[in-house]
Amino acid sequence: MKKDIKLIVFDIDGTLVNDKKEMLDENVAAIKKLKEKGVKIVLNSGRTFNAMWRMRQKLDLMAYDDYSICGTGAFVRRNADGKALISNPLGEKDYEKIKSLVGEEDLQITIHTMNILYLNAEVPNDAFLYDQWQVSMPWFKFEKFEDIEDSICRIALAGEKDLLDKFTEENRKELVKDYKIMRNEKRLLEILNKNSGKSESLKKLAQMLEIDRENIMYFGDGMNDVKSLDFAGCGVAMASGMKEAQDAADFVIGSNEEPSIAEFLKEYFNLDV
Repeated sequence: MKKDIKLIVFDIDGTLVNDKKEMLDENVAAIKKLKEKGVKIVLNSGRTFNAMWRMRQKLDLMAYDDYSICGTGAFVRRNADGKALISNPLGEKDYEKIKSLVGEEDLQITIHTMNILYLNAEVPNDAFLYDQWQVSMPWFKFEKFEDIEDSICRIALAGEKDLLDKFTEENRKELVKDYKIMRNEKRLLEILNKNSGKSESLKKLAQMLEIDRENIMYFGDGMNDVKSLDFAGCGVAMASGMKEAQDAADFVIGSNEEPSIAEFLKEYFNLDV
């Protein structure tokens, strides 16, 4: 039975964009049509706010009543001016603790902010460069925490899979006492404020908008989408995504390389696009 959907939330990478980081025109047209009909559209990504600007602009999500959940739920920002309505940053004490846990391990530390990726290494490793490509953000080197000029969405550790496996196993108990950790990529470990999370911030935004979970549709593909897919009244997972996301969803559609989102939306909402 179809539900009365008032809010549709889209993950970006692996869902709304293809593997070339492009949005398909068919998907854009279908989403805009629903927006014209009064359905609220929100982006929910591990990307920080200004790594999402192309998607917001192309979907015409630039008003004061348009919102983005960014940095894996570290912030909910108003699209028109970037103002944080919900904020779960990390700070200097968090950085120093994580740095001490890393010690002499061959792992690079990246601090993700609204505008810049800050890297603590002279030469970026391949894992960092892949992460940078994923989020489409510029990067600077930094030597001390005072060099960071903006609120911190998350701290990421980049390195070889075996080394990250070892680090995570040895430090998981210590990390999860104070932080939320996420391993969406084999060579990256994300460390977040305990109150962050895509589903946690989605719940808070839904409350602000006075929209019930049964009236929410969520599209995602990754481990950090599982709780949101389960929370939403209608969860839609990409067949090209992780099995855990598919298991949590009500529907599994095609690949992010195809206009699968548009096809699903047209059928579900009887759209003529």
